[in-house]
Amino acid sequence: MNNKFFTLCIAALFISSISFATIRRVGFFGPAVANVDYATLQLAHDAADPGDTIMMHPGSQIYATITKRLVVIGPGYFLSQNSGLQANTNGTDSTASGLYITDPAANGSIFIGCTFAPTGIYITGVGVANVSFIRCWFNGYSGTNNYSIIVTQNINNFIFQQCVFKGAGVTVTNPAIATNISFINCLFYNINDGQVTYSLNFGSGLQHSGLFQNCIFSQAPGSGLLPYLDGTWAMNNCITNVNYFTGSGITYQNNIGTSTQFPAGNGNQQNKLWSNIFTLTGSQDGQYTLKAGSPAIGGGISGANCGIFGGTTPYRLSGIPSVPTIYSITSPQSSTPTVNTVQINLSTRSNN
Repeated sequence: MNNKFFTLCIAALFISSISFATIRRVGFFGPAVANVDYATLQLAHDAADPGDTIMMHPGSQIYATITKRLVVIGPGYFLSQNSGLQANTNGTDSTASGLYITDPAANGSIFIGCTFAPTGIYITGVGVANVSFIRCWFNGYSGTNNYSIIVTQNINNFIFQQCVFKGAGVTVTNPAIATNISFINCLFYNINDGQVTYSLNFGSGLQHSGLFQNCIFSQAPGSGLLPYLDGTWAMNNCITNVNYFTGSGITYQNNIGTSTQFPAGNGNQQNKLWSNIFTLTGSQDGQYTLKAGSPAIGGGISGANCGIFGGTTPYRLSGIPSVPTIYSITSPQSSTPTVNTVQINLSTRSNN
């Protein structure tokens, strides 16, 4: 029996057991099931009813125009770096380079465990609000100043939780205004490439508003990562080695900087060594685990830990979606069975 096929069959059964909406699949490796399996996200979207769930299997592409409320679940990312999280990695993540949210009928949509490649998402609809991205990877780097998310209309109540932004992330074009935007337990980082990118561009003197809670801003030597924030923003329990934050209206509480990025007082800590804060070993996301004795331990509001692994919604390695997954599958069968029975051993976890 094909291990990938069996793994995905079991995963589909698990997810079906916890959802009342219809489950649809994109990129499934086994025989297609009518009204369940689709070749593209757009086809699955068009067939779906509002509230349906679409599972994006490894290697599938997230290209679509979203005009209805959906839950889209990918497999996670960095799966080869953080072993033991998904039995089926298939070598690639589910990726996007052209996801459009154009209609307020899509309000309430949730994207979990998905990868969005350079210039991946366009928010162009009037009245789009209440969209959540959870445990997603926004790979905005392609050697130029691209953005993973481009917003051209006013948006409200967007949540980015336990996400990773590499290079350029979000830009809001003038005169659009973004209000009540939350970045919670998110990692923003750049690589040593000589590029200067605006990881966040909420500028133009407009009254944007939002929250950064338990985030990390990490720039490698020789790179730049410039968050540009105008409006009213709160930044709590965050850690940075970025030179400065540009913009006005930012309040800081219980943050940690490698220099004087955050003002003294209000629980902020200055001039802390990066190497004393993190382990700096392991995967792209795992290296931001707090080191023993780190000033981030207990350094947050009410004694919480600072950084992406602290707070009430700690970051999960590889953005593993909060649905049951199979992380190990083996078969002791050493030869082709002569009967219609084969022994399979598998291990699962909930990933909540």
